[in-house]
This record gives sequence, C-alpha cells and structure tokens, in this order.
Amino acid sequence: MVDSNKSVAELLEELRGERERLDVLIQALEERSGIASTPQRSGSDDDEKRRPLPSTNAVPMGFFHNLSQAAAAEKLLRMNPGQALRTSEILEAFRNSGMDVNSKNAPTILYTALKRSTKFERIGSKAWGLREWYPERKKKISSKESENPREESSE
Repeated sequence: MVDSNKSVAELLEELRGERERLDVLIQALEERSGIASTPQRSGSDDDEKRRPLPSTNAVPMGFFHNLSQAAAAEKLLRMNPGQALRTSEILEAFRNSGMDVNSKNAPTILYTALKRSTKFERIGSKAWGLREWYPERKKKISSKESENPREESSE
C-alpha cells in the first residue's frame, strides 16, 4: 500500500508541474493575442502560498522575440507577480525561449541593462524584481537620504 501511495504522490506532483507549464503557456498566448486572461481557479490562500512558481523552462520558444533584454526581463517578471528572479534564472528563461544570450559575459550585460532601467529593483545580491512591487523600498532610501544629508567633517 505504501508503494501505491508513493506513486500516486509522484503522479500528482508531475501533473501539478504540467498544469503550471500549461498555465504559463496559456498566459503567454492570451498576452500575445490580446485576450483578457481568464481567472485561474484557486484553492485556499494556503494553496496559493505553497504553490511553486511556474518554471522558467516553461517559457515558449519565441516568447521574447524582438525584445530587448530589459523588456524581456520585465515580461518574464510579470508572469510571476511579486516574485524576484535571480539573474541566472532570467538568462535561463531567455535561452529556453531561443534568445541568443550565450556569450560568457551575458550576466554582466543583463545586469547592466536592468541596473540602467528605472523599472527594476535589485533584491539581494543577484535577484531582480519590478520597482513597482517595492514602493516602501524607495521611501526608505529617500528618507535615509533626508535624515543624513552630507555629513560634514569637523576639522
């Protein structure tokens, strides 16, 4: 009986993963065709918190076609609202969609593109989110600057 339960659990996990990939594909098709997205059926709030994010592997081929790296990163982040992604995860999604990012300095190029854009906020040392997700962060930075204007040295 234990073995059958284990196989059912494994099958369930596989199906959940497949559902997540399909949700990402459906969202991409809806976005590309301009169709309003359909509300996803949801369980309890606890289910939503525990549900893993769609994999960056599920990004369809050509999803970022003719987009700059900054625009493509914004599109990818909007697929996972409120969830920052590491630079390596963003690059992996670009590669999986067929975007040419195989140079050895690809992480540096992406970092520079995101850092220069006002749409992105660096989270931690290597993760990125959309600045609109972190409005309190901007307030904290500007309040620190106003509290500590240039400190004058007393000589």
